[in-house]
Amino acid sequence: MFRIPRPSLPPVAPPTTASVLLRCLTVCVFICLAAAAGFYLLTAFTEDISTHRREMNAAAYKAQIYFDQREALLRYLGDSVVKGAPAAQTAAGEGEGVRRIPLDGPGGQPGQCMLLSARAENTLQALQTRLLLIDADGAHGLAGAAIDVELAQLPSLRALQARGGSLDGADPVYWMRPGETGVALAQPVQAGPRPMQWLLLLLDDAAAAGMIDGQGIGGYALLDREGSPALSSQAPRLDSAGWDTLRQRQDDSFGTLWSGGLPRGVALVKSVGNDGWRLVYHLPPPLLLGDLAVPLLVCTLLLLLAGVALRLLRHRVDRQLIQPALQQHRRLLENLDFSSTVIDMAPAGICVLRRSDRHLLLCNQVLRDWLGEEGADSDWQAPWRGHAGERGHGLEFTARDGRQLQVLHAACRYQGDDVLLCVFHDISRHRQAQAALSSARQAADAANQAKSAFLATMSHEIRTPLYGVLGTLELLGHTTLDPRQSQYLRTIESSSSVLLQLISDVLDVSKIESGQLSLEPAAFSPRELTESVLRSFAASATCKGLQILVCTDPRLPTRVLGDADRIRQVLGNLLSNAIKFTEHGRVVLRVRQVQREAESSVLVWQVTDTGVGIAAEEQARLFEPFRQVRGAASAQGTGLGLSISDRLVRLMSGELQVVSEPGLGSSFSVRLPLPVLAAAEDGPVLNPEPPVLVRGRDRELVDSACGWLRRWGANAQPLQGDPTLLDHDGAILMDGEAAMPLAWTGPRVVASIEGGEQPSEAADGSLVVTLHGMTAIGNALARLQQQRAALPQAERATLPIPLDLRVLVVEDNPINRVILAEQLRTLGCTVALSQDGVEALSLCREQAFDLVVTDINMPRMDGHALARQLREDGNPVPVIGATANATAEERERCLASGMQGYLSKPIDIARLRKALTALRQGDPA
Repeated sequence: MFRIPRPSLPPVAPPTTASVLLRCLTVCVFICLAAAAGFYLLTAFTEDISTHRREMNAAAYKAQIYFDQREALLRYLGDSVVKGAPAAQTAAGEGEGVRRIPLDGPGGQPGQCMLLSARAENTLQALQTRLLLIDADGAHGLAGAAIDVELAQLPSLRALQARGGSLDGADPVYWMRPGETGVALAQPVQAGPRPMQWLLLLLDDAAAAGMIDGQGIGGYALLDREGSPALSSQAPRLDSAGWDTLRQRQDDSFGTLWSGGLPRGVALVKSVGNDGWRLVYHLPPPLLLGDLAVPLLVCTLLLLLAGVALRLLRHRVDRQLIQPALQQHRRLLENLDFSSTVIDMAPAGICVLRRSDRHLLLCNQVLRDWLGEEGADSDWQAPWRGHAGERGHGLEFTARDGRQLQVLHAACRYQGDDVLLCVFHDISRHRQAQAALSSARQAADAANQAKSAFLATMSHEIRTPLYGVLGTLELLGHTTLDPRQSQYLRTIESSSSVLLQLISDVLDVSKIESGQLSLEPAAFSPRELTESVLRSFAASATCKGLQILVCTDPRLPTRVLGDADRIRQVLGNLLSNAIKFTEHGRVVLRVRQVQREAESSVLVWQVTDTGVGIAAEEQARLFEPFRQVRGAASAQGTGLGLSISDRLVRLMSGELQVVSEPGLGSSFSVRLPLPVLAAAEDGPVLNPEPPVLVRGRDRELVDSACGWLRRWGANAQPLQGDPTLLDHDGAILMDGEAAMPLAWTGPRVVASIEGGEQPSEAADGSLVVTLHGMTAIGNALARLQQQRAALPQAERATLPIPLDLRVLVVEDNPINRVILAEQLRTLGCTVALSQDGVEALSLCREQAFDLVVTDINMPRMDGHALARQLREDGNPVPVIGATANATAEERERCLASGMQGYLSKPIDIARLRKALTALRQGDPA
């Protein structure tokens, strides 16, 4: 059966091969350099040998000419011998400059003589030779030649006769050695086997040596027939082995002298004459090496330098190339081994397919366990194999054992082929988890839907009767009641407000936990929002005997973008807690700008009190739901306010922090980043003259008031020293405390807790406004600067202007229908009633109304359907939806159905008036 290949390492060369090859290359290069040097030396040696050979040949040629001239002279002299000539003839010849030398001694023929011309005699002298006659009587000098050689050293007649006839040819010349050294040429006077007279020509040894010697070519030697040197140089001399080698050479030659397996130099052998004498020139090895000393030294130095350079180069190449390559090779082997191990031990299946034919090249054990052995009916033949790499990044298929596998593939190269690396993941559990997660998500969605339905139902079912209670109490407050009844009414209203806040908190927590709470950003003034929040808690703080103050930063932007209602809710929770846990002292609400950029601003609201404080161990869990401070004597409420506030602030990308110390009080800070909107200044317009002096107990409030008045154009300064000593003619005093005695006769604005938002004139002529509104203070100062007419007394209440609108109320709950109608009548509106959308649609088609206020959830036709049908009928009447489902989604649905406004139950008269007034002015409610 075909076995699936396992991952294996490819064959690689041993790590030391590169180093060995580098060493071999270095040796080869050095050998090549040495061979080149040897070739160069061989060439130089050959040229040197050739030079010496030419010099030797030249010297030998000169010596041969020298000896040939002497032989020719001797033959000439031999030919001048006259045998048996008449005396008259010889006398006649003598008279012509030829001298007759008789040779008729022992062994001579009668009348035998030598006719020696003067020219011949001159030649003998010029050639530095001496002519002798050897006969039975011994040696006789001829032509004036003196015998200065010992007679014993001259060859005897017998010796000459012994040589006679040994040479072939006419007029043979025999070479003799007169003594130990020297050269003599001999020729018989008579022909025959044993001549009795011989002419002997003695050569001058010095002259002969001078002619033979060639300067600078080594040594020389003139060898006789036996090989003994007749003439030789003093130095260099050959040893006996060299002479033995030379004696064995009979023919002319040039070559190396070998003896005992050692070279003895080079020698040139040349024959001289016809008597077997040889002229030898030899050059010993020291002289040859001396000629090659400079090239040999240069080559040696160059080889040494080349060897050092090659070694350094090899070391550098080995260190910078071979060793890093070896290290990389080792790392590669390690990586290959590691990769093979990782592939084989990976929890995923891995295989490699050749792209050309999808042939399997490699796979690991995990894939073998999943797919089994490759065969015609195995999972290896599944569609994934044919489609791998053709579409998408991954394929999924189900194996025969039910396992769900996902195949991811990537194109790459492996062992010289284009391949596909396929990675298999077992996604069975993942699919099971997805299925479980989908089921859980569906269950969660169902739970959320159920929770949303519960919230909507609870909001509607709770707020609807609560609206009946609160609306009735509000209407009851507009009737005539005695003081006791009014006290009861305030108690009921307070308890109802607490119940409404509790319900709102519980619903908010549920919305936050379900993720249904969303923000509704809108433009608002941070100063007006802060002052409005504080004014809503001023009465409760004053009733408790607390001083409550607001301090706003004059650098605040005019308009920012944010959810003002949620910010109001957070600040309300913080102020409510501060008042709740403070028995004496004061509560201060501050807002300041801590960072400003081109289009954004970071605002910090701070609520500070002098209450009981919070221990450090309690602060860590302060923002948990239903968490209350332990040990607080006045602990009350649900403990949801801070938790909701913290979640709301984080939802607005802000931060809620607390700093508290038991016995000293607490400080809560809300830090929010808000976009800044371009808007014109919304404060009153003040003039620099007359100046404004500001007095108050709290320097922080005085500085804040001065800053705002300057921002609006006034020349405002804090009041310093005794006001009675100041020149205050024309100045206006802004007094923060009416109870502070002051002898001031000029115009005066008094900011008091009892004052309203509209200035009122007091008995002393000063204008009284609220302490918690900079706009009210600015308006009062503007009026004094413009010298406006006196205002009504503070105790004279101003009745609101009736709205005078025809309003159709559509409400299925009879109690809420009656309450809403009475609230509208209180605002001066004419009211028509309807219990559902069908009846309301009929009334709108029959009558003209200025406004329709409709409930949302009604039988037969709800409020959304009513609004859409009115728009389809072309009726432009404004529609305001009133619902107990106070969610952002419900508001969006109302606006989408064609309504102009939205009110959440319970609805008070103030909110209703504000919504109706906004619609009259063309703004959405």
